[in-house]
Parts: sequence; C-alpha cells; structure tokens
Amino acid sequence: MRVALETLGCKVNQYESAAFLERFAEEGLQVVPFSQRADLYVVHSCTVTNKAAYQTRQLLRRALRTNPQARIAVVGCDAQIHGDQLARERLATHIIGTREKCQLHKWLLQEGTLDAPCYAVSDARRDGPLEPLPLKGLPGDRSRAFLKIQDGCDAFCAYCIVPFSRGRSRSLEADAAIQQLEGFALSGCNEAVLTGIHLGQWGLDLCPKTTLAHLLMRIDKARRPARIRLSSLESKEVDDDFLKVLGALSWICPHFHIPMQSGDAEILAAMGRPYGPEAYAETVLALHRLFPRAALGADVIVGFPGETDRHFAHTVRLVEALPLTYLHVFPYSPRPGTRAATMQGRTVGKTLKDRTRILRDVGRRKKRLFQERFVGSVLEVLVETSVEPGLWSGTSENYLTVIFQETRPTAPGDLVSVRIQRVTDTGLWGTPLD
Repeated sequence: MRVALETLGCKVNQYESAAFLERFAEEGLQVVPFSQRADLYVVHSCTVTNKAAYQTRQLLRRALRTNPQARIAVVGCDAQIHGDQLARERLATHIIGTREKCQLHKWLLQEGTLDAPCYAVSDARRDGPLEPLPLKGLPGDRSRAFLKIQDGCDAFCAYCIVPFSRGRSRSLEADAAIQQLEGFALSGCNEAVLTGIHLGQWGLDLCPKTTLAHLLMRIDKARRPARIRLSSLESKEVDDDFLKVLGALSWICPHFHIPMQSGDAEILAAMGRPYGPEAYAETVLALHRLFPRAALGADVIVGFPGETDRHFAHTVRLVEALPLTYLHVFPYSPRPGTRAATMQGRTVGKTLKDRTRILRDVGRRKKRLFQERFVGSVLEVLVETSVEPGLWSGTSENYLTVIFQETRPTAPGDLVSVRIQRVTDTGLWGTPLD
C-alpha cells in the first residue's frame, strides 16, 4: 500500500508527522511523494491563517485529482475547526481532529467515503494529559529531530485560533522527554529541537508543577544530542531565573525566537498580549547581552484592527532599535471565532501590502547585517543537504545557512566547523577546518 503525507504549519506538526511516518514504515507501507499516485493521502493541516486553510484544501483537491479512488485524510487543526465544512465540500474520506490524530492509525482503519466520511473530531479543550507520540529514531534522512514536549495554549490572544484548535496547555512528563532525547542521541542525532505550541508553559499543568528551566537542568545531566535548540518563547517567560539557566548550558543553541506581534502599546493591549514594548525590548536585550552571537527572531502581525500609521511607525522603530536578526511578518488574517474577527478598523489593500513590504525589507536588511558579522569567524554547521557532489548546505548553531565544499566523507546530521569567507544571496559560504 502506498501512502503520501504532506505537512503544513508549525514544528509541532512536523514532529507529529515524523511519528506518523515511522508508524507507516513499521506497518510496511510504502511512503511516496504527495505528487505521486497513492492509495492513502494524509494532509496534516494548519488553520492559523486563511492562507494555511486554503493550502489544506488545495492539497486535498490535488489528491482527489491524482487518485479519485484513494482514501484521503485531513488531520489536525483545520479538521478540528472546519471539519463540518470539509465534509460538506466532499474533500476527504477521513476527518480527524486534534485529539484523535494521536490514534491516527486506528481511525484510518474505519470506513469512510467522500459522501459519508469517517468523522472523528471532539472537544480539543477537554481535560486530559498530553498523549505522547514517541519516535524510535530519526525519520528518513532528517538531520535534526523535533521533540514535542508541550501542546495547546491558554493565552487566548484576540487574533489567535490556536487555543480552540489545539486545546488547553498540556506537558509531556520530564522522564518521557529525557527518554526520547536519549533515544535521539543513540540514533546518532546531533541536534534536537524542543518544541511546543506555548513552550514556556511546559510543566505548569503537571503534578507537582514544574518549569521549563527545571527540565533543561535535568536534560543537562542526561544523555542528549550534541546541541539542543528551543522553539518559540514568549518574552514574559524569559525571566532572570530562566536566563541564568540558559547561560550555564553550553549545548543550548544561541538562537531564540521571541514573538513581538506589535511594537505599539495600544495594539499589544488590543491583541491581549501580556507585555508592553518596553518589557519586550528588555527581554531581547537581555538575551543579546547573554548571547552576543545569537540569532534573535520575532513574529510581527501587520494590519491588526485599529492599527494606524502611528501604531505601525512605533513597530518599525522598535524593530529597527533592537538587535533582532530576522523577522516573520504576517498580514493580519481574521479567524472566525476569535475576538479580533469582529473588531473594526482592519488595514487592507495597498496600505497593508506597503506595511508588510516595509517590515520585510527591514527584516532582510537586519538578516544581512547579522550574516556579515560572521565573515572570518568559525561556525559549527549541522550538515543538512547535498547541493551537488562535494557541496553541502547546513545550519549553524545560531541559525545561519552555510554552504561549503567538503571532499572528505560527509553526511546529513554531521557537525562540521566551517570558516566563513563571504555572504551571498543563498547564505554564507565557507571552508571546513582541517
């Protein structure tokens, strides 16, 4: 049986998809590219923006065109939020929600058609622990591993559908997380990414309560991959105690993504974000002082209801002033069911496009300046892909793309020390040390 899986959205989805693929392989299924004819197509969906929901439907329609007789499953966030609509549109034979996808293989055994799909969607916010999806090894030839240690969110920011699609905040027990990291290390993994929907909330739902800082201290005493990267962290959760722990861990990658969303106090309050511009700036500056070579990224939403030219100017000014090294800029996308969806004063049309372009230009400029800082320096590069025979591409500990020539035997997942020679549009170019 041939199966194809396509993943949209966040790193948490990527981790879950790796677990699905491992289970498919254990069952003897042949995994093929999504563009090929398959007996089963799985779309691991995202619904955080209108674009993500649209991409989900594009993939489902593509699968239907490729093999109209195939079983077609849409799983995860878009199935959770728009399952009824997907059923009405006859786009899938199996519609599997956020909670149910942890037993994906059980639901795929159920009968389903386009006219009468197998529909497994329950309340994502009901009580219950985080159901683990353990991985026995690295999926395929992936050079790094993702480990989901937290899921769900209780913040209910005005613009965000995630608390409804992912459910309440839930944490993986520390012992299970450490056991999985030890397994990655035994598989030869050199880098793991600790990921979650609201990573900084890890441990607060466990009994007894604990913290992400405590988990990192336990990981420090265990067998683990050579380096560990943290996914997104909220600025309010990067306090002095957390910074103290980070500074003592040599294996933490100097790369921190701290969502900003806006640089204006009024807009942040309307969004329901629990900080102001000054507090956000202090968090970023504290990280920069502790890790002067670190990549520091931010998400920014442009065109939130009520955003004026003055508000936007405050955001640009804050981004320019801080040592941020890259930006993820998103035009505001109203999600039905969120508080912001009914707010007045959305920015649209040319103004929205112009503001998005301005911030993305600032982000590109700051990224280039960050890259230029490391010409002549040595970076530790995780090898990821072969560009051509003898030419490799990878990612440095501080989240820079590095391309280098290597005549010695090299494989994805290796760590190579590379001296940077120049900056190009495709990334940094360098030479491996002897």
